[in-house]
Amino acid sequence: MPAVTRLGDGCTGHGCFGGRANDQASGDVFVNGIGAHRQGDHWVTHCCGPVCHDSTLAAGSSTVFVNGKQLGRIGDPVGCGSASAAGSGNVFAGG
Repeated sequence: MPAVTRLGDGCTGHGCFGGRANDQASGDVFVNGIGAHRQGDHWVTHCCGPVCHDSTLAAGSSTVFVNGKQLGRIGDPVGCGSASAAGSGNVFAGG
């Protein structure tokens, strides 16, 4: 099972767009004391030269939901083409 992604955890990046952190998560569900990152939650802007974009978590667990949204995990896709790359060391979610 993949580790759960939390507020501030990073992504893989894609092409020449480097990895960056997410900046949105649940305000009332926590993993290791940090907000749980969910489908639709925001990732900060990253750039490749003059071209920049932000994104949201495209999909998460199909069986674990937080506030009615799929829970994010390492490997889950970010809408721009990257994927979640960091998460909890001891909390995991299937689906």
